[in-house]
Amino acid sequence: MEHMLNHLYLKKESIETLQQNWRKEPKFAHLMLTKIFSKEAYKEKEKEIKKLFYKRQSRPDAFSYAIAKAASMHIFDQKELHNFLSIILERPVQGILGDAFYYSWKDYTVLNRKTQEKTGIDIIFDFTQEWQEEWGGSIVYKNEKGAYLKLLPTPNTLIIVERKNTQKYIQYINNLSKGKKRYLLIGTVKTKA
Repeated sequence: MEHMLNHLYLKKESIETLQQNWRKEPKFAHLMLTKIFSKEAYKEKEKEIKKLFYKRQSRPDAFSYAIAKAASMHIFDQKELHNFLSIILERPVQGILGDAFYYSWKDYTVLNRKTQEKTGIDIIFDFTQEWQEEWGGSIVYKNEKGAYLKLLPTPNTLIIVERKNTQKYIQYINNLSKGKKRYLLIGTVKTKA
């Protein structure tokens, strides 16, 4: 059977290192796994995410982006992914609920008390190619004490972040992006306590 995830992350030594790194992050438990898919699998998934039917949504005081249902990509429902996350997080993963997004010029999300998320674990697949930091579009997590975690656009990356009294936002994408799009799959992991 062909693995969806990079076989290097499935090795015993890698898993042990990931578990240790997950547990030792005091402010923001997070992992950023680059080259998560094989080159072939990544190219296939990248084509799929770009072909989804996106609908523009905007509420000026909260967000502007395009959203699509990610179910047809069958990433979030992969048993291999659930098993991998269960081992890393050291708790059984029951499922992942999420959507596909793209952000382009003038898109953003903002910190807003109305959009406060409950404690949970985010899983983000980044499909953004050739992106410059000065264009904006970074994912930022900020906790109640003002500490923050800034995640720069990195293609073929899996990001796992635990939210505890934390909000996230996507930085405003400015005109320097010149029509490029930032593609993300963003989901929330459902675990058993």
